[in-house]
Amino acid sequence: MLEKFHHFQCQAELYYAFHFIQRFTDDPFTSLLPESIFNIARFLLHSTTKVVPPGISKVKILSVLAKQSRALGAYKLARFCYDQLLTLQIPPALQDSVELGSLTILSKPFKDNDDLIPMCYRCSSNNPLFNSQGHVCVNCHQPFVYSFSSFEVLPLVEFFLENGMSDKDAEALLQSEVPSEFSAVGNELRHEESTGHILEGIIAMNWACLFLHGSSQTSNLEFDQGGNPQWSDLF
Repeated sequence: MLEKFHHFQCQAELYYAFHFIQRFTDDPFTSLLPESIFNIARFLLHSTTKVVPPGISKVKILSVLAKQSRALGAYKLARFCYDQLLTLQIPPALQDSVELGSLTILSKPFKDNDDLIPMCYRCSSNNPLFNSQGHVCVNCHQPFVYSFSSFEVLPLVEFFLENGMSDKDAEALLQSEVPSEFSAVGNELRHEESTGHILEGIIAMNWACLFLHGSSQTSNLEFDQGGNPQWSDLF
């Protein structure tokens, strides 16, 4: 019974998402953002890698995704979509646009926009825009959870409680503040990083001043044991 429920739930999600693709191709305009159409088409592409339910057009999914990918700078994904379209039976109304798009996309760089690359919230690794394995991370295989409002990946990670820990204890730990020793370590690391950037800026500025003073004074430049210049004789 649970397997049957899961099957029909997945079917309902696919038909709900494809409704937006159908409206996007048929209506003269849409109120959705380009990123939302892009995410919906990506969701459907990953969901139909093995089986395409009746009433859902793989050609429309790929054509919409190719168009939005090109508009948003995901040229690598757009080229993949055009290559997949050429292997399908394309309606005559889309034949010219698909062939033209498959040729003109070759003039674009073979890369995707970094702002569109999805990140896994479990292992923090970047994922390709198309994964043949489906809605999972390519590194840790953590399933992605989508928002059915914008179809973006939600920052949700599944975890299991230790034996003997209740739900209230886990909720209290999640809502608790970071321990002071971890906060102190984080502040110290940020302070060291900012100090390093300041020192690099001072050294670069001193070298620039040395260059502006000319080579007449470089003979007086001395270096200490660490290889750092001594500026007292120059200024």
